[in-house]
Amino acid sequence: GGGDLLDLLDGGGAPAGGPAPAAPAQLMGGGGGGGDLLDLLDAGGPPAPVAATAPAVAAGPADLGLLGDIFGGSPSVQAPAASSEAPPMVAYEKGGLKVTFYPRKDADGTVTVVARFRNDLDAPMTAFVFEAAVPKYVRLTMQPATGSVLPPHMDAVSQTMTCVNSSSGEKGLLMKLRIAYMVNGQPVNEMGQVGGFPAGY
Repeated sequence: GGGDLLDLLDGGGAPAGGPAPAAPAQLMGGGGGGGDLLDLLDAGGPPAPVAATAPAVAAGPADLGLLGDIFGGSPSVQAPAASSEAPPMVAYEKGGLKVTFYPRKDADGTVTVVARFRNDLDAPMTAFVFEAAVPKYVRLTMQPATGSVLPPHMDAVSQTMTCVNSSSGEKGLLMKLRIAYMVNGQPVNEMGQVGGFPAGY
């Protein structure tokens, strides 16, 4: 019993003293049928490091014969059901404000976009509001931002959006943005548009 669990975690023969980043990659690769568990593990961390494990997810099933037997199927068939992440996208950059999107498409077709807001000015941006609008074929749900003040030279605030594309990705995901904030007592109101999401989003 306990030995099998250790075998799964170390990828079936990787040395125990291996590099630390390899352990999460092996765990992610072993999740073929447990997409919900992977989503729980993935929800709390920053999106960028998970993207680095994507090759391990593709390569992992070849080393996990026992795991394939446990789930009663070929891991290589189940692996694509896990969420896929796209590279970060700069959605807006002007006046010292940079908005970077971290998009991820889940197995059910839902697209989750985490927007991170960076203030490159020497003064804080206060009363910060970020809004997005999408075409009618997309249903958008926005969570509240993690804060309304962007400290100088930091990207300490983020906001999560969930999009469901009713065209099943045939029509690309587009967003119109409205950004408002105060800096040095002066109001700033900006508009923007974002396209260029990966095909199928």
